[in-house]
Amino acid sequence: MATGEILLRLEDAHKSFGDNEVLKGISLSVRRGEVVAIIGASGGGKSTLLRCCTLLETLDRGNLSYGDLQVTTDTGAGAQYAPKSVLAQARQRFGLVFQNFNLFPHYTVMKNITDAPIRVQKRQKDEVFAEARELLAKMGLSDKENFVPCDLSGGQQQRVSIARALAMDPSVLFFDEPTSALDPELTIDILRVIRGLAKEHMTMVIVTHEMSFARDVADRIIFLDAGLVAEEGPAEEVVNNPKSERLKAFLRHFQSGGVD
Repeated sequence: MATGEILLRLEDAHKSFGDNEVLKGISLSVRRGEVVAIIGASGGGKSTLLRCCTLLETLDRGNLSYGDLQVTTDTGAGAQYAPKSVLAQARQRFGLVFQNFNLFPHYTVMKNITDAPIRVQKRQKDEVFAEARELLAKMGLSDKENFVPCDLSGGQQQRVSIARALAMDPSVLFFDEPTSALDPELTIDILRVIRGLAKEHMTMVIVTHEMSFARDVADRIIFLDAGLVAEEGPAEEVVNNPKSERLKAFLRHFQSGGVD
C-alpha cells in the first residue's frame, strides 16, 4: 500500500443530473504511487466520478483538491470552484485516458502527443519531441509518429492516447474503462502497458470491468454501487473475500460468464 503524500482528495461528493442523483456523498483519497481501481455495475457512478475529478463535470457539493490546490470548497452552500487560474494549475496535475481514445483525427500521432506540452505548458519543442519519441518507443509505436489515428488499430490508438496523457507529466493518471472499446487480444495489449506503468509506480485511478486485472495490479479497489462507496479495501481482499452481499453478487456475474 502506498504511504506517500495524498495527491488527490475528494470529500462528500454529490452530483445530480436533473432528478437523478448519481453521486451521493463519495469520499476518496489517492496517494503518490498508488493504483486504485474503481469497479461497479453500469450506472453506478464510476464515469461520473472520474469526470468530476477531471473537471469535465462540476460537483454540486463536496471538496476536491490536488495536493495543495483546492479545486472546490463546500461551506454548506454547494461546491464553490476556485478561480480559473487555480483550475488551470489543477489540470496540469492529472491526465485522462478515455475509453474511445479521443485523439484529434486530423493530427498526426506526433502532433497528438506534442501539441499540449508545447502549447499549454510552453515547453521547448526539441525537449517535447524527444520525450514523445521515447514514449512512442515505450508503447511500441516508433514507426507510427507520422500516421493519423484512422490509420491505426484501436489498440494502437489507445497506446497513443496513453502516451499523450503521459507527455503532460501528470501526478495522477485516470483511465475510464480503457479497454471497453477493444477486442480481447487488444485488451491484453493495453492492460500490459498499464501493468508496466504500475511497476514504475505511476499513480493511477482506473475504472475497469477487468476483475482479474484489478485484483492483480491495483493496491486498492473501490466498489461503487448506486452512487455510494459500498466496499473498499486491499485489491486481493475485495475480490477474493467480498463482505457485502451486493459485491458478492456483482463478482458472481463475472465468474459466471460476465465480462472479465
